Amino acid sequence: MGKKQQIMELWKQNFQDPEDFIQFYFKKKYSNENALVYEENHKAVSSFLLLPYPMSWLKTVILTSYISGACTRQEARNQGYMTLLLKEALTKMNKAGVVLSTLIPAEDWLFKYYNKLGYASVFDYSTEIYVPDSIPHDFSFQVTSPTTFHPEFTTATYRFFSQAMEHRICCIQHSYEDYMAIIEEAYLCGGRLLTISRNQEIKGWGLAIPQANHTFIKEILWENEPCKKALRQQVFNIWPNKPIICKLPPYGPHYHSYGMARIINAQQMLKQVSKQNPGLTLTIKIDDPQLSFNTGIYKLSQGECQKIKPTGTTTDAETDIPTLTQALLGYHPEQLPFPLNHLAPAQQPYMNLMLD
Repeated sequence: MGKKQQIMELWKQNFQDPEDFIQFYFKKKYSNENALVYEENHKAVSSFLLLPYPMSWLKTVILTSYISGACTRQEARNQGYMTLLLKEALTKMNKAGVVLSTLIPAEDWLFKYYNKLGYASVFDYSTEIYVPDSIPHDFSFQVTSPTTFHPEFTTATYRFFSQAMEHRICCIQHSYEDYMAIIEEAYLCGGRLLTISRNQEIKGWGLAIPQANHTFIKEILWENEPCKKALRQQVFNIWPNKPIICKLPPYGPHYHSYGMARIINAQQMLKQVSKQNPGLTLTIKIDDPQLSFNTGIYKLSQGECQKIKPTGTTTDAETDIPTLTQALLGYHPEQLPFPLNHLAPAQQPYMNLMLD
């Protein structure tokens, strides 16, 4: 059995996905280069894919690597295979120039597991619930929502989607190829892509999928509040008499933990922080048990970041990788110690529409 087939078998053992989704996913996302497998006696016991995604961050775009489909053969669990594979992946990501790794824990208890390997909870989301009679009708927009996957229409909507996502600070971005796969997969699940336009210009975009007792809006992008209301109304028009649960970037005091991130190359990220804040002078001691090259003392000054010798050096802060990850992504700085809470402005890191 080849490498791809072995990983597919592991996926089927661990996840309750229908066969058509598995075939679609591996057709769109798998390559031998991005697949990592730990073998025991020539048999795959743990595996995942490393998928590249750009991410907007501090007025630039950085390369991240998303760990997708991490799983272990049932009879081989709790023997350390996944931990060994993840440590191998961290080194591979650094060699590839990746500066940040991301993932979505499949179960709540995995947040603690990944935290031990340097990952921090940074990606959250909020939800809103709407009922059919809570939204007034608005017929001033032109509505487009093909009943089947329409490549030409999907292509025409990518520019609006991409520009809207780029305006979100600290947000995972999606390439054109990834976008096409996201929309096609939604249609496989019975979903619909919707746009509202005025004078042939898109003003709102939504991706909705019907569930047993509600309709789920996986993502919604709008120019203003009337556009948002009009989109929701069109979802009600397609699936009447069902409440809507809408996923949104986190806001307010009520949000849900979703994904995690881990710094791969601390110096590269600190260089960007120093470049954005040339007046910042700070000396930080970092401890990273998994990626030893990150361990050390770094001095930020005059827009530069240098790794310096520890002899006789007084530091302003000492931190581990999970805390530093939260600090550099601006994740709830009010919960971080001084001066780490001043490394980046407060942000709401966002990750959505990951195909798995």
